[in-house]
Amino acid sequence: MNTRPTETPQPGAQRPRRTIKRQQPGVRRQDLLQVTLECLSRLGPRGTTGREICRQAGVSHGLLRHYFTNPQNLLLETYEELCNQVITGLAAELTVPDRDAWVSLDAFFDKLFSDEWANTQSLGAWLAFWSLVRSDPEFAARNDALNNEVRRLLADAMSRLSERPQASSMDDAVAIMAATMDGLWFEFCLSPNRLSRERGMELCKRTLRILIPEAA
Repeated sequence: MNTRPTETPQPGAQRPRRTIKRQQPGVRRQDLLQVTLECLSRLGPRGTTGREICRQAGVSHGLLRHYFTNPQNLLLETYEELCNQVITGLAAELTVPDRDAWVSLDAFFDKLFSDEWANTQSLGAWLAFWSLVRSDPEFAARNDALNNEVRRLLADAMSRLSERPQASSMDDAVAIMAATMDGLWFEFCLSPNRLSRERGMELCKRTLRILIPEAA
């Protein structure tokens, strides 16, 4: 979710085009993925056409075809990239060597609600992807893989807590924790005036300690 909040343009204002200058192929491809995320956030899947992405990026349609087979492939690859960023970022917090599991999980929640990951642009992109998950088997399969991996990371970290639940209840604890995280993240991104960033992180940490009491 490597996206940053952007200013919302005034109604009727022309959004300036981004220009992708001559760069290394890997960097250029990443820029195209980022422009795609920005378009998805503002225009949704139907408005995020190859032509619109090229217009916003300031590149030719031939360059887009050089990196991606077609617009649908571009959306799927963008979703793959976003999912990989989530897994990599969360795994980095939960797998720090010799760090206390409670500290790692609290850092996990802080990362989830960071400026980088929790913002209106990220919410717009995720909503666009979730609409595709409901209608496209490839997106549905990737979404399942993402959710399974996040739960695996969460379960692994929770299993290292000193007062971990029995195996029979661990699945329930992970499911409740994952649902709490998702709901609070969505609530904050949708209405930060209703739920603050700090409150979202606090409630995640409190829920974890209700599910698994922290040792004295």
